[in-house]
Amino acid sequence: MAISGDTFIRDILFFIKNDFLSNISDPLVSERKDASRFVMTSYPQRLVEYPLVTLKVVDYGGTRAGMQTNAMDIRVNIEIRVWGRNQKEKDEISNDCYIRLRDIQFTATDGSVANNLHDFTLISSVELDEDGEEQPKSRVLNVGYSFFDL
Repeated sequence: MAISGDTFIRDILFFIKNDFLSNISDPLVSERKDASRFVMTSYPQRLVEYPLVTLKVVDYGGTRAGMQTNAMDIRVNIEIRVWGRNQKEKDEISNDCYIRLRDIQFTATDGSVANNLHDFTLISSVELDEDGEEQPKSRVLNVGYSFFDL
């Protein structure tokens, strides 16, 4: 699935979501209810069961791709928020998400470059835990890609 300039926000989120669903282990795989999903785009309208990964494009900007062209080179920042039932689960899933995106950059047929996403960067990783021992724990990974609208 190559990312298209006409639908790049949706395409980027679906690319990452589908890759994570296929390659990141869901600790609740055998217990998760049908109405719940392990990876969702934006903030969920579905039943929430932790652990959970949410994806959202938080920012993008562009520069003209050359003289006398409408094409733009876009820099996209994506929020990957990992919600876990405990610190260990949050850390493991966050690490798995980062390693997966790092490692698939140059995969020939299904990696990010093969899908028109270039220059993967981990911009930041921030903990946003809820207060209290029994509350969900979360980490926000901000990652970036360049998308060259050819």
